[in-house]
Amino acid sequence: MFRFFPALLLESQIYLLAALFTVEVLQPHYRAEFGSEAIMGCRFPVTEPLNLTRLSILWQTRELPGDLSREVYRFTKGQEDLTRQHSDFRRRATVKQKELRIGRSVLHLNNVKLTDAGTYICLVEYEGADYKFVLLEVEAPYKRIQFQERREEGDVILTCQAEGYPLAEVFWYNEDTNFSTSANTTFAMTNDGLFSVTSFLRFKGNIHGNYSCVFWNKKLNEETSVYKILPGTSITRRIPPISFVLPVCLLALTPLIAFMWKVLRRKPFTNCTPRGKRRKSHHLSKSRQLRSSDAVTAT
Repeated sequence: MFRFFPALLLESQIYLLAALFTVEVLQPHYRAEFGSEAIMGCRFPVTEPLNLTRLSILWQTRELPGDLSREVYRFTKGQEDLTRQHSDFRRRATVKQKELRIGRSVLHLNNVKLTDAGTYICLVEYEGADYKFVLLEVEAPYKRIQFQERREEGDVILTCQAEGYPLAEVFWYNEDTNFSTSANTTFAMTNDGLFSVTSFLRFKGNIHGNYSCVFWNKKLNEETSVYKILPGTSITRRIPPISFVLPVCLLALTPLIAFMWKVLRRKPFTNCTPRGKRRKSHHLSKSRQLRSSDAVTAT
């Protein structure tokens, strides 16, 4: 049975010197996203088929040095013992026995909260005792941004709202122009410890363009954005609809088509003689030449 934590650490050191029983971390630093599952673990030596009745493990945590420890999970002599488990971890923390049998104490912590961040201790007692520390960081990106547009007294009001952690900055852009100084940004804390950030941008209704708001989480080096194309943007003017372009082109070509049609209709009769008349004229010309030659001969 585990005793009070400081005494337990002293006993662990004695066991460590006596039996050379060593616990190792799977990795020293873990990151988990708010609302997801965190998996942290340590390994211990097993030289024979594990006897669960001789195994005890303990997971504890504290957020900052000097804070009181909170018990996360306890397994004593082959039995799960949750009588002293802190209320923050009830129905959220488990250690699977199939992993214990291969010498791994792996803590599964679901529905991760911001308050879960901190230093965790993995302590194992099995023919000796040892412990190691691991660090858990919890991230809460501003993933879901709600973008709204409304009109009031001839003005357009754009609103962006999102939740995350730590506190993010909000920037507003119209194409390449930064309008952040014209925005009004506020924040409040939720029950889960997240920052609920709301930013407003108000301008006259005759200003158009591609507007975007950007949430910048400096600590996570993460940027999340959403945009809104208002009527009359430069994108719309650059790419006119074909229903507008086609009639304009046809209207511009109508005079040219009419002129060419008139020229083509007159050309065969103005510049050329019909084939039948051309042959008849040729025969008449030849007859006149023969008569003239006969007259000269007779004289």
